[in-house]
Amino acid sequence: MLGIMEPPAMLEDGSAAKNRRSMNLRVAFHALIFVLIIISALVPIIFCLQYHQQAPGPCWAHGSLNESLSLKHPRVLNWKWELHHCKGIVQDQGEYLIIQQSGKYFIYAQLYRKETFKDSLTVMLYRNESNPLNNAVGHENGTVNFARPFLLQKGDKLHCEKNEEKHYSLLETHTYWGLFKM
Repeated sequence: MLGIMEPPAMLEDGSAAKNRRSMNLRVAFHALIFVLIIISALVPIIFCLQYHQQAPGPCWAHGSLNESLSLKHPRVLNWKWELHHCKGIVQDQGEYLIIQQSGKYFIYAQLYRKETFKDSLTVMLYRNESNPLNNAVGHENGTVNFARPFLLQKGDKLHCEKNEEKHYSLLETHTYWGLFKM
């Protein structure tokens, strides 16, 4: 049995093929618009995920007194350092903090005596061994502290000293110094 082909349906303008082609173009156009909308929504999302990682937080170095290691000289203080997000910015080395990236830093320090003495207590912050950066004088009750910003340069080597010669005169849990990069 042979199939009989019917002639294509004719429209008013005389062409069914033209209508099908027009409909196919409209479908392709709408599909293209849909794909472009999806791509335009995904590109910023992918960009944000790839290039905008959350900043790790400021570099913060905090030293608690380790008086058992401060035997080199009674004025020189040694510290147990905790460094957070400081890789390539600040490095610890015993009683020193070494600045690896120039910039503004907020430095704080507190010395706390175990007992009251006649003389006042002074904390001195030095840059590069003998260059005084800051000092603060406390009262006879034994507490002295300071906190302020400094502009530091790469290679600066910071350390704290006290003015008294007595070993084991400071309360380790209340004596500290540190900095954070601003």
